Amino acid sequence: MASILTQTKQPVAPPGKNSPASSPPPLLQIDTARLYRDGVGVEGVDRTEVEALAPELRRVHQALVDKSAGGLNAEFACLTLHDSMPATLPAIETAAEQLRRFEDIAVIGIGGSSLGAKAVHQALVDEPGAHRPRLHFLENIDPRNLDVFVRNRSAEKSAVICISKSGGTIETGIQYLILREWLEQQLGKDKARRHQYLITDPAQGWLRDLATREDLASLPVPPRVGGRYSVLTAVGLLPLAAVGVDIRALLAGSAANAARCVSDNPSGNPALELAALFFLLDTRRHKRVSIMMPYADPLQLFGDWYRQLWAESLGKRRGARADDPPAGTLPVTALGTVDQHSQLQMYLESRRDKIFSFLAIDQRESNRRIPLTEHDRKYFPYLDGKHMQDVLEAELQATRQVITETGHPNMTLRLSRLDAHALGQLIDLYQRATVYAGLLYGINPLDQPAVEKGKQLAIRLLGGGR
Repeated sequence: MASILTQTKQPVAPPGKNSPASSPPPLLQIDTARLYRDGVGVEGVDRTEVEALAPELRRVHQALVDKSAGGLNAEFACLTLHDSMPATLPAIETAAEQLRRFEDIAVIGIGGSSLGAKAVHQALVDEPGAHRPRLHFLENIDPRNLDVFVRNRSAEKSAVICISKSGGTIETGIQYLILREWLEQQLGKDKARRHQYLITDPAQGWLRDLATREDLASLPVPPRVGGRYSVLTAVGLLPLAAVGVDIRALLAGSAANAARCVSDNPSGNPALELAALFFLLDTRRHKRVSIMMPYADPLQLFGDWYRQLWAESLGKRRGARADDPPAGTLPVTALGTVDQHSQLQMYLESRRDKIFSFLAIDQRESNRRIPLTEHDRKYFPYLDGKHMQDVLEAELQATRQVITETGHPNMTLRLSRLDAHALGQLIDLYQRATVYAGLLYGINPLDQPAVEKGKQLAIRLLGGGR
């Protein structure tokens, strides 16, 4: 029978910058002032519009509360993971401890089975170190990356984590089959079995059947948690724990944000406020493009995670008829300061159909001083005595100011420091706001019917039925 890993003794994660702080971790600073008319002008939301929406906001908040009751059995189980997942952490930490004996880990997944872990990994893991393998996220079906991995890795020192909730994701399955064959050819079938970890539905599907028949190490994806909401399950927690991320702090951060979102009044519930403002900016101000722009390289892939979460959850018709209006705004990612030089021109002089979300980090582990000779100082006198973070902050404030002066509604999220607790807060904030927004639009924020149509067509084109 397949092994759902369990243990009684909790291993200690490798020490690193994600270790819990002695003082209570700070909460995100969420500045929404420039989404309102009194902060950005006529393109913003009038505060009376939010007040008029109050009965609807109370309704959607109560719906979220009701549909989250029951933990992992709830319809919105994805919003209870900070409470539900701690009981499963011993099994995840045991598997992570086993994975640390390898040098390289191929994480096979696509979309929600990969983006969350990939984003947190970029944010929190600087480089491989002692007791810290390298993660390789193999997502796209293009064979190049898989070829590069196999050509440059030792099977003896490599492991595979295959992630598919359904157990039948075609891109994931193909790459797993190829890597499984590679491991078996290099190591023999019995030994190769100890290099494979499956994360899938606990009861059904090809991967679950395979885990049971071949006694492969496996962990479950909660059945009611969809892929794009699954980073705080074994889907994200196992690979992250394997490289030393403090997954308990990640869940604690999620719990901290959930605790600040218990009110049905948007003034005391930031996720509800964001959902209300983005909904009103779309439906009343025709803001159709939502741009996330972190001023921090480690948060670049968080934008990719947000892009799938927002697009796949909200990009649907608001009714059954073909002429019913669509819901949601188009999520776009940018990176400050890089994309000031590639996109800012369009932001400032094209249509006023955009909303901006700036992300910033206050405390940095690295903040290099800018060295100037007398000759340099003559050309850059304003850099005298400055550090890189000073320039990055000035660039953020300048971009935000010209965006505001142009009339684009915008908000700023600040992380006091970049750690697992802060990332957990961000994840919960956006998952919760996305669900609220779906309820405001009157759509199901958990399904993806158009995506399923494309999957079925691809199977038919491969000869898999009519």
